[in-house]
This record gives sequence, structure tokens and C-alpha cells, in this order.
Amino acid sequence: MSTAYTRRYVLAARPATTTEPLEDGVLRYEDHAPVPALRDGQVSVKVKWLSLDVATRGWMNDVRNYLPPAPLGEAMRALGAGVVTESRYPGLAAGDRVSGLLGWQEDAVVEGSTLRKVPDGVPLQAALHVLGISGQTAWLGLHDIGQPQPGETVVVTAAAGAVGSLAVQLAVAAGARVVGVAGTPEKCDLVRSLGAVGCVNYRSQDVEAAIAELASDRVDVVFDNVGGAVLDALLPHLAVNARVVLCGAVSRYDRGGPVPLRNWFHLLPNRVRMEGFIYMDHADRFDEIEADLLPRVRAGELRCQEHVIDGLKAAPEGIQVLLNGSNNGKVLVKLCD
Repeated sequence: MSTAYTRRYVLAARPATTTEPLEDGVLRYEDHAPVPALRDGQVSVKVKWLSLDVATRGWMNDVRNYLPPAPLGEAMRALGAGVVTESRYPGLAAGDRVSGLLGWQEDAVVEGSTLRKVPDGVPLQAALHVLGISGQTAWLGLHDIGQPQPGETVVVTAAAGAVGSLAVQLAVAAGARVVGVAGTPEKCDLVRSLGAVGCVNYRSQDVEAAIAELASDRVDVVFDNVGGAVLDALLPHLAVNARVVLCGAVSRYDRGGPVPLRNWFHLLPNRVRMEGFIYMDHADRFDEIEADLLPRVRAGELRCQEHVIDGLKAAPEGIQVLLNGSNNGKVLVKLCD
């Protein structure tokens, strides 16, 4: 049997720092990499879409994380979506649309048990945002920790991002009064179009003063994807028994050193609950969450703006797009046929 080949990016070396932009030599592009032969329980997938997430940068480092560091010498870790081309796993057949950890490569051989079928009636790439990591994360953080009630005020940071934009829509659907925080006028326009009553541009406005004006009744829930100074500016405006959902800290992913919270004391007298979470800890609930999200997606009630990068070879550019905040919505790599 002749050997099949594919194109891929391999993690060739650990970055010199844990936070700075990638230097040359960390990723190595291979345009003639052999595809492993299929074993029992495995499937071969033609990868059509890759998800780029801020976690990708962290997986490159040899540091403690919620997953082990991405292995050196293998295709860079990434969630992806594609079509099964050959199967030796009884639950999947050629032609099935699937998603899972497929890596930065055009052809992946993986254990069939690690894949999820993509529901009919939705675009394939939806499995990487509204029905995937972004939607699952927004749903878990908002419903399990934030628990917004009708009429409460919810502030979402990085509100134009993949997770943030979905958290805005889910909070609006729950009857909350939503205020977003984003970094450009265009992003703020997008947030308002999703149902938010207002949006603070943290680059041009004083966040603390703007929130005081937009949320005069105080903030009941913060869904935070940013951390740092933006989170700190929100703490003085928390209501009694407020909930702070710690979802991400994009403000620190490409910079070194922690940022102290000057306003932490407001947590104590207001009996605030601040809690972090990782969506992968809740894999046993993915079917439950998908069952809630899928009808909304099919009905057009939930949408996720896509920031598409064309071609596998351009994938590294997407990491910096994420870290500098120049994306609008979910960053995806569309692999060429």
C-alpha cells in the first residue's frame, strides 16, 4: 500500500518566553508529512476548518495548564472540524462530519471515540464556535456561575469575541440587561447589535466612569474574558451577592507579570462570588448544552461572527491576531481543498 502524505505545522521547539509573540523556529511547516496507517478504533479525517484560541499559545509552553503541553515533533494541537474519509471505528463512517482535536494538519488520524458528530442543518465550522468550545464555554460560565435573573445587569468583557458575543446573546435571552466592554467602535457596534443596552470602549473611555453611568443600579454578573485593569475597574460597581465569572485573561496572554487588583476589597462587603472554570471539565454535559443551543442556532437566534484566515500556511498569523485583539469574532482557519 502506498504511503499517503499531508501538509501540517509541527511544534518544533518551545517558545523562549511564555507570553511574548512567537519567534522563528517554534513552528515548522511540513508539506510532505506521512499520514499514519489506520488502526482499529481510528478514523481518518479530511480537515476543513481549524479553531484558533488563546489557549493555543499556552499549549506551546512547557508549563502547568489544564492540558499537558502540546508534544514536540507532532502536529500543533488544535480543535478542528472535517469529514471522515475512512473509518475503523464502528460509530463513524466515511462522509460523516466530525469535530475534535485534529491538529494543524490537512489530514488527521485520530481515535474515533474522541470525535463528535456535527449536527445536520448547521455549517461545519459552527462545531468550532457556537456549538463548540465558544458556545459551551459561554453557556457553562453564564448559566452555572453567573446565573443571571430577569432584570439583572450583566457586564461582558471582550464582548465582541467568540465567547463574549455568545455570552451577550445568552444573557439577553435570559432577560438580563447587558452592557459590553470591547476595544473599538466597530466592536461596540457589533455588541449593541446583539442586544446589549450599551458598550464601553476600553481604549478610549474611562471604564469605571462609563460603567457607573451605564449600570447605575450596580452590576449583578460580570462575565470576564480579559482580567487586568478592565476587571479591576468593574469591581467597585458590583452589587451585593454579585457573581464574577472568570473565563479568560486575554490582557495577559502576550505580556508578562500579574496585574494586582486594587479594588479587590469590594468583594468582601458585597459577598461577591468570583469563580473560574474550564469547559473541558464538563465534557459529560456537552450533549445537554448542545441540545439547548442547537434549536437556537437553527432558528438564527444565536450567531457568531467569523474572522477567517485562508489556508493552513497562514495559521500562525492568527495567533497574533488573537493576542493583539484585532479579530472580530471567532478566529478560524479555512483549509484549502
